[in-house]
Amino acid sequence: DEFELYYQPLLNRNGQLVSVEALLRWPHPTKGFISPARFIPLAEASGQIMPISEWVLKRACLDMQALTLEGLGRVQVAVNLSPLQFNRASFLTTLRQTLLDTGLPPEQLSLELTEGILMDNTEAAIDTLQALRSMQISVSIDDFGTGFASLLYVRDLRACRLKVDQRFVGSLDHDARDRAIVSHAISLADSLGMEVLAEGVETAEQERLLVEMGCHLVQGFRYARPKRLPELVEWLKRKPSIHPCP
Repeated sequence: DEFELYYQPLLNRNGQLVSVEALLRWPHPTKGFISPARFIPLAEASGQIMPISEWVLKRACLDMQALTLEGLGRVQVAVNLSPLQFNRASFLTTLRQTLLDTGLPPEQLSLELTEGILMDNTEAAIDTLQALRSMQISVSIDDFGTGFASLLYVRDLRACRLKVDQRFVGSLDHDARDRAIVSHAISLADSLGMEVLAEGVETAEQERLLVEMGCHLVQGFRYARPKRLPELVEWLKRKPSIHPCP
């Protein structure tokens, strides 16, 4: 009962909101905020990640419905999936039931998968992704560039979006190698009809370089910090528009 969801906006090149990413936080009553890097591995090892993941998915869907009822538009939410959740035989059934229970239209949900999840069983992963596409749910490859994905793998998965890891974005202004990696990721996505999201953007120089490279979407402290739902509501009331996610 101590977990909370925060939402960080994802913006396009015109500064319009495209979606928000649901981020799990643990504000411990005596120890303060405990990093997901600490508690997520423990939850995965103990098996508790399943009820946690299902709670995150349902809570995020309910919160987006609350935004719609507030008259703030149909905001898409991106939810990170755990390997156990994605590879479970009942995953698609549970997902459909969650959408039915919450009333969230499937096009308002985006699922984020790491390269490692998808590479464990590529054939089964492709079948699951095809089912998600038929449901009109979009898929992003998270932390792109930190795994060992081949170009064939990227081609066959046909995800909607590549998320460039913030470790590359954070050194754009002083490391030519990272600039080359990000630039090639954007070119690859363009040629495959995908979007690139640069996460962890914090400075004006990083923003300038990403604009020059033609990056499609950005996320980071430069634009907006993660927010609880009431804070997100107030932020949305000040934003001029919501750009529908393709």
